[in-house]
Amino acid sequence: MTVPPVMELTEEEREAKQYFKHLFTAFNQPCDVGTGAELETRLPSWFVEAKFKRGQKFFSDNRFGILQANLCSLLVLLADPKGLRILEHTGKSNTTETARKRYVSTFMHMNDWYECELVPGSKSWKSLSQVRRMHLSASNSAKKRQLGFISQPEMALTTFGFMGFPLIRPHLLGIRYDNREDREAFIHFWAVIGFMLGVHDEHNMCLFPLEVVEMICHLTIRYVFIPSLQLETQLLRHMMGAIVDAFTPYMPFVSYESVMFLTRRLVGIPGYQYALDMEKEYICRALLTKEELDAIVEYMAPRDGYRQVVAMYRAIFSEKLRIYTVKDLPDEVNQNYLETVDSDGTNGTYTPVAGEEEQKPSSERQIRELLGLKHNQELVVTTVDNESEWAEYRGDTKLQHLTARDQTNVRMTAFTLNNCYSKIGRFTNEMALSFILYRIKQLHNK
Repeated sequence: MTVPPVMELTEEEREAKQYFKHLFTAFNQPCDVGTGAELETRLPSWFVEAKFKRGQKFFSDNRFGILQANLCSLLVLLADPKGLRILEHTGKSNTTETARKRYVSTFMHMNDWYECELVPGSKSWKSLSQVRRMHLSASNSAKKRQLGFISQPEMALTTFGFMGFPLIRPHLLGIRYDNREDREAFIHFWAVIGFMLGVHDEHNMCLFPLEVVEMICHLTIRYVFIPSLQLETQLLRHMMGAIVDAFTPYMPFVSYESVMFLTRRLVGIPGYQYALDMEKEYICRALLTKEELDAIVEYMAPRDGYRQVVAMYRAIFSEKLRIYTVKDLPDEVNQNYLETVDSDGTNGTYTPVAGEEEQKPSSERQIRELLGLKHNQELVVTTVDNESEWAEYRGDTKLQHLTARDQTNVRMTAFTLNNCYSKIGRFTNEMALSFILYRIKQLHNK
């Protein structure tokens, strides 16, 4: 028997893997406990004011691209099955009107963080205290309903939603990324914000050197966001649809399908590589084994919030890269599916996504319900052996699946973002963005 060679990790890969594994042992650790009155608001001991302010300036210099990234990041964060159920439980994002109110408020909070001095009594200080109390209230309420609570890993991954794409995919967002000190300052800014919102230092991904933070982001994309964004649940579509509908009157070239396409493009899912430099497309190599990933799922499986959607997490946490596609089948094929499926998961087969043999029926039934599959639809799972083969699937074929209007939305958004690299384009984009933000702020004052 030939023993495969032990993978030699770089220092950045080793630290990123260690962080990733440690983070996912903290599902039993709530972000906060107790009541809002018991929360303490304070700066971390490692806070550097000059660096924090430089991070704020990095935003102001690149706000068009960063805000586009934040819009896409909403989809990324909502794709977490357990977290989405907690958000639904709040009842504050389920309709167009409630979504508009919630996310206008979210933008105003974020705007305070980026623009105001972070000192006791300032607008940003009060804002961070208020957001943390709201998170604790939602967490306590969800726990009573056996939906779980907002955990340390969830809050840590939320940090990615604000800084991940601007850090590792800036060239798709019109963000200038040639100054290392600026990027390090942006990371420090989000390390501070994460701390102020309750993320423990040991779980704060922004407290590592730049290259390690980048590798953590790449690991998160490979093992969490690439699969989860392909598994589009009914609830995700409903909640994100409400958000998009809420802001369509105020933002040009926005629709659910176009935002989904642009988000999958940012993440790097094959088929969504429209108008980008293929040489800059990157996915990190496999750093986690099947045993390590299975251990993560087994740790989650019995816990409130995860138990109800564990089939999704079994589909998400895989050591192999996977391409998921929903395909319509003739009725006779659908009826005989379970009898004819190839159990080894070869490419192009109608492959069950459950883990162990005895879990297949219940897991398949659960994932079908979550995805809203019809009786004649199946989830096709294409397993990709390595990063080189993954690259062979890349292209922009998914663009043709959109309506003419949605294709226009994608093309115009990509064109506008790329224009940020010219002086005239940047000026034009900033003027348009200022008008959009003015209208959104008017909404907040109503």
